[in-house]
Amino acid sequence: MNIQTTLLSIFVCVLLPKGYDGTLTYNYFDEMAQSYCASQSSGWVFALRRDCARGADTCNNICASAKNAILASISNQRTRVSCFDGYHVGKNHNRIRDNPSTAQPDSNTVIFKTYGYGSGGCTWKANHCGPNYCCCKAF
Repeated sequence: MNIQTTLLSIFVCVLLPKGYDGTLTYNYFDEMAQSYCASQSSGWVFALRRDCARGADTCNNICASAKNAILASISNQRTRVSCFDGYHVGKNHNRIRDNPSTAQPDSNTVIFKTYGYGSGGCTWKANHCGPNYCCCKAF
């Protein structure tokens, strides 16, 4: 066994998660939601997932229930937390080709659909789909 094979074996056995099936996938929905929320306010902003398909609470309540974790994440630099917006990222979207060069393949193609609810997203009825992210702010 050579050094490359040994290192690969260590990588596969130690670094990859249990049950890894050989496919690397990742979505950027959380980053999209965080970017949206941050663009709508100033200061400490957090996008929290809301699972509207499984009886989610209101965003007001989701932000309130995360208060301690939110404040701890910023070393308690603020004392209060509230919801200020709701956001929906459509998860079934078109796939486009990578653009590693200066050319833009698939130009003019609709990719994502998103919807910002504004402050109305904070009070969206519990157990109803709508926002799948809550925008929370520490102040």
